[in-house]
Amino acid sequence: MLARNDLLLLSLTRDGRLSNPRPFDTLQQRLPSATDCFVFCHGWLNDYFEARDGAQRFFAQLDVALRPLGERVVPLRVAIHWPSKPFANGETERGGTRGAPVPEIFGALGELGRRQPGLFARLIPALCEAEVPLGAEEEIELDALLRLADQGAERGDVTLSPLYALSFWLMKRRAGQVGERLGRELLAPAWNALGERAPRLHLVGHSFGAKLASAAVLAGLRPQSLVLLLAAFSAYAFAEEVPGAKRPGSYRPVITGRMVADRIVALRSDHDRALSRLYPSVTWGTQVERAAPNRGRLTHVREVVARSAMGAVGALGVGAAEMELVAAQTAGLPHGVVTVDGSRVVTHDEWLIGAHRDIYHDEIATLVLLAAGLLTGGPDGPRARRPALTSVS
Repeated sequence: MLARNDLLLLSLTRDGRLSNPRPFDTLQQRLPSATDCFVFCHGWLNDYFEARDGAQRFFAQLDVALRPLGERVVPLRVAIHWPSKPFANGETERGGTRGAPVPEIFGALGELGRRQPGLFARLIPALCEAEVPLGAEEEIELDALLRLADQGAERGDVTLSPLYALSFWLMKRRAGQVGERLGRELLAPAWNALGERAPRLHLVGHSFGAKLASAAVLAGLRPQSLVLLLAAFSAYAFAEEVPGAKRPGSYRPVITGRMVADRIVALRSDHDRALSRLYPSVTWGTQVERAAPNRGRLTHVREVVARSAMGAVGALGVGAAEMELVAAQTAGLPHGVVTVDGSRVVTHDEWLIGAHRDIYHDEIATLVLLAAGLLTGGPDGPRARRPALTSVS
């Protein structure tokens, strides 16, 4: 296991401010001595300690993948903790939030829906609309979510599904807001201050953490690579035009502005039920459609957009190359946007969510380094890229 003092864990508040400035001060001190900085952003329902443990597990595997590079790479390991538990009820001793018992809260709201469906129907839109959609694909998702709540209220039998959808929506929006401030006010100034002495930056986000990382880029951070593991935001986020909206996706400027120097990699899996079945705008129990929507009624097109999470279907509408995860170990990765199918590796099943948390694999650690341009594919497996990289003194 990675030693704790080798990992810098930046804990953020709900609005993206530092809970404790000391780890960030340490980060700024260490940046000039590193060649490459890897930043890992966790997903939904992680408190401080879960974020720390998950990051340590991720970086322990990344360190194994880094071994072929020897002393040519001096890595700096950074993890971001953000309050990703809805209705959190307090602070830990380290500054992170601990969530209130989610089943109890959802149970109380479910009871409200059964006893006062009219009030419940007004509550859900009010909570959702307090978080203004960022772009075309999010407007479609929110519209689908509100229809779901309305249908439940009309039946007078509101299940927990709309409530889980509500928490997904609110935490997804928070991830974007936290990421924006992280990029604009913290990380981008730290890198810009160093100029050519700054290390290469590699962002890795899981689930809603993928949205957080993307938002940081949109806000001004300029990484070498961006890896989105089972990303819990729209497959059309980078699209030139969102079907049914005739507008670009929220994160299209990341592509047109070439804000990521090398690769944007979206890892997907057929076994991620959290995204293929429980994504907030999903028609519950309906399998997501992998293909882009065919010509047809506008409502059908919008429904397909609303159901399409990037971690389930990949990056759509952006001309992404497609590869299989195991094959990438030998073939390497093309430049630009790449959808990587991890269905042969990302398979570990958990109740309700499937393989959504199954990201700790050697192949995925190698994928991060392939995206970073530090490794390249070879007939016998990944190898260090030539010419040799030079360390920063």
